[in-house]
Amino acid sequence: MNAMADEGSIDLLNGRFLRGELAELEQKMLLEVFSKYVSHVDGMVNDGKEATVYRCLGHDNEYYAAKVYRDRRFRAFANESSYMDAASIGDRRLAKAIRQRTKTGRRTSQRLWIDREWQALNVLYEAGASVPEPVDKAPDAILMELVGSDGAAAPMLAQMKLDRSEAETAFKAILLDIEVLLDCELIHGDLSAYNILYQNGRPRLIDLPQVLDIHGPGDNFAPFLRDIENIATFFERQGLCPDPLEISIKLWRRYV
Repeated sequence: MNAMADEGSIDLLNGRFLRGELAELEQKMLLEVFSKYVSHVDGMVNDGKEATVYRCLGHDNEYYAAKVYRDRRFRAFANESSYMDAASIGDRRLAKAIRQRTKTGRRTSQRLWIDREWQALNVLYEAGASVPEPVDKAPDAILMELVGSDGAAAPMLAQMKLDRSEAETAFKAILLDIEVLLDCELIHGDLSAYNILYQNGRPRLIDLPQVLDIHGPGDNFAPFLRDIENIATFFERQGLCPDPLEISIKLWRRYV
């Protein structure tokens, strides 16, 4: 099911909300759950495939990004099931509920999805990766650093046209971040130029709810190779000639 229904509206909890009305509810929720930090919600930054990001002004006059996660029924993230392993959940009843997609199972899956990104942000930020600084977590949202300048969000890397020197620098920086992930025993799982921001010449990795454990079940080299291939494709258009298979094998052997 698409995240957005026809004419900009979606069905939610037996009711029908225009996107603008839903945004009002989300912004009201953010002011409540993040009242310790946020004084004003200053509009939408991005309406993505599994979440909406709002720009928030803090009591300290700094800007934050608040990521509100869409109910999983309305996400457009087609491969979510490959990242949510019900068998890894200790509670058998909850694991069964997730597999059967009951109301309880959907809610549990939603919380696990949010917890996964929150944990990944904290681990990777502490390890020195170029991810947004995590600030606080609520049941349906995460508050984090707004990557940008003076309240304006940084553009996606996919929107940039880099000269050769800029491309070489950015590519090396991304590979270093990928190494930090591997050193933390993680794979991004959905990495591309569309979920990397470009802030003053510095790539910043975002969107981490689908991170994978390199020692988890299944063939985790395949999604790792896909991440590298996606990045390599972008930098080929910038004039570089990376070999994604060679890079992937080299890094995998070093860390796994």
